Amino acid sequence: MKRSKFFKVISLLLVFSFLLCGCAEIDMPEDSSSVGESTESQTTSTPEGTTSDSSLAPDASSEESSEESREESVEQTNVISFLACPDNIIHPSVYYHALQTAAANAGKQPDYSDLQTADYEFAHIYENISAMVKEADISYINVETLIGGNENPIYGYPTFNSPEKAGETLIDLGFDIYNLAHNHMLDSYNDKYLINCDRFFNERGQTTIGYYENAADLENIVIYEEQGVKIAFLAYTYETNGIRLGASASTYIPYINSDLMKRQMKLAKERADLVFVSMHWGDEDSFYPNGAQRSAAQLLVDEGADVIIGMHPHVIQESKWVTRPDGSRCFLTYSLGNLLSGMYGGKNALGSLLSLDIVCEPGQKPYIDNVQIIPTVCHYVKKYSVNPKMDTGFRDFKIYLLEDYTDELAAAHGVHMNKGKISSFDNELDGNFSLATLYAKVKRLIPAEFLPEGINNH
Repeated sequence: MKRSKFFKVISLLLVFSFLLCGCAEIDMPEDSSSVGESTESQTTSTPEGTTSDSSLAPDASSEESSEESREESVEQTNVISFLACPDNIIHPSVYYHALQTAAANAGKQPDYSDLQTADYEFAHIYENISAMVKEADISYINVETLIGGNENPIYGYPTFNSPEKAGETLIDLGFDIYNLAHNHMLDSYNDKYLINCDRFFNERGQTTIGYYENAADLENIVIYEEQGVKIAFLAYTYETNGIRLGASASTYIPYINSDLMKRQMKLAKERADLVFVSMHWGDEDSFYPNGAQRSAAQLLVDEGADVIIGMHPHVIQESKWVTRPDGSRCFLTYSLGNLLSGMYGGKNALGSLLSLDIVCEPGQKPYIDNVQIIPTVCHYVKKYSVNPKMDTGFRDFKIYLLEDYTDELAAAHGVHMNKGKISSFDNELDGNFSLATLYAKVKRLIPAEFLPEGINNH
């Protein structure tokens, strides 16, 4: 999306040059309004998060012609960059830090009396990855804590409602795809926060996935188009923390279900060049995928998924290529860990980004290449609490690339104050959090072929 405008301008200048010089003849269709309206990235989803193509049963001829036109639309080899960022969790310690930062920037004393109208400053937390987000043609983030609306109480675990400023910050950073399918979808004990969050992003021209207005809406696969390539985005969650919608609610929650996944995968493959699937699954604090994850992943691979992006365990898990009998491949990451959180464990501070290229060659189906898992560290220090019921007192949040993290930062990390407060203990990262143990854990879990050169050479 971000780089295509340049190529669009160059292409138009070349066309005008040929016309003026009489060097080329260009046959235009009689009705050019439906052809190549824009080479800039766009999504076919409406503000309600549905696609403009709502046909439930497209005929075979239209599918065949659509596929041919997509292949012919790529006239030269092109590369589209994609970046996925994992769980973005706004714990109370995070939003109290953002409130204090905004007050300090304004030269004021922080006022904690009304969190709904308070000013917040989150942008500095992400500044070490902001360039990567902006430069990627398509960037994805898991909005783990919903933007339920400032008219509702701002709250943390276990029923989150994050300040609207947190969502505005993600938009300003340049994210394109916002995942809402996770175990906190119903934290308002109904669908109010979920509906508000979907509306919040859509009213600002953003693309959400995982929210369905009703069961019929399941047919409206979100298709994101970038430089002529159509990518279907699907999203599923294993649970909603035991909360279920009442019979009067029409909202459909996309729980992991084989029939639903097969049905939507079929539609997605008919309508798009590639299918990316966001999966919220697995056991929290476990570095290893469980049987349910492996089973669901195999189903998606068999149905033709191109990329599977795993979330929820709050720690990193295995990443790999999976090859189908026909030779095609799916890239599977079971868990990228956390991007931002105020969780206690050192293991929860170690996360990762998924970076990959979508390669488009003339006459060929686009394919995935140049995959990297880029380790990150969510840094914070222990200070003082302003709300003993919710606020742990963690402050100075900032996301670092592991390659840029230092021994001094690791020694100062607030996780050293958290021994005895962690339910699932990891001897390496909770008991001996250091730069050396961070690198060791990454290298043990992520194959060297996917790691940046600087990590492998460390």
